[in-house]
Amino acid sequence: MKFSLRFSRPTRTATVAIASAAAGIALAVPGLAIAGHTGQAVAPPPANPTSADQIQNIDQVKTAIKGYYGDTLTTTPDPVDGTTMLHQFDPDGAYAHEVEGIARDSGKYLANHHKRTEGKAIIFDIDDTTLNTYSYEIYSNFVYNPGTNAAFVNAGLTPGVDSAKVFPAVPGMVALEAKAMKAGYQVFWLTGRPATQLDGTLVNLRAAGYTVDDSHVYLKDLTAPYLQWCMTDANNKPCTTIEYKSSTREYIESQGYELVANFGDQFSDLTGGFADRTYKIPNPNYYLP
Repeated sequence: MKFSLRFSRPTRTATVAIASAAAGIALAVPGLAIAGHTGQAVAPPPANPTSADQIQNIDQVKTAIKGYYGDTLTTTPDPVDGTTMLHQFDPDGAYAHEVEGIARDSGKYLANHHKRTEGKAIIFDIDDTTLNTYSYEIYSNFVYNPGTNAAFVNAGLTPGVDSAKVFPAVPGMVALEAKAMKAGYQVFWLTGRPATQLDGTLVNLRAAGYTVDDSHVYLKDLTAPYLQWCMTDANNKPCTTIEYKSSTREYIESQGYELVANFGDQFSDLTGGFADRTYKIPNPNYYLP
């Protein structure tokens, strides 16, 4: 991985928290694993399968996802054309209980295991880490479309629309943020959403109950000075997700902060260093390398 214009602060090796449901204990190991699961990632199908038996039926997967979230039909119309009612997760379902457990465990760590008094901070991803996008997955039948997705992201910019009913808070995360702030942590937000979605993002975060410092919210803007290095290779390729997010975390730390914990629903949110500890939030809906 090429980091030609990086800062001088050395990369720290993050410890990844794994909540072991099978053993009922919390583990900490080097490397990456899924927090809140049994510690083992579900094996993907082979890249070049030789038989259909090697691939799980996609309709069965969708049914399992809906069961995991506790699919619930609401009376909130979709923000695209208002012709369908949104689906949401069950606040008493398996998904909600699992992420609430991760939030509780990480809150205990933040409160009890870090003694630095100045400059300590945590960083959150947004989609499916702090704001749940299940409504869009069901609306789109799990197929991303930038136009309709933008309508969901910016729903709160329409007068009279409560964006927290479109993308509500991930269970347990509002309380986790409040606990971290009470313990003296600064809170940062880092998302792959384009910079043009800043206003809708801020409205949604606040509607969902978060306390947000606008200057601590980072959306993907490849014109930012600390990202210019990634546009200088021979093929003029933009940053990968891992490069963009790790470079932004490095930039934040260069301003005098220590990122004690990093929360994300994708491994690409967590890879690349510049955080003491990482927490993987469950998300079976999509994969972002």
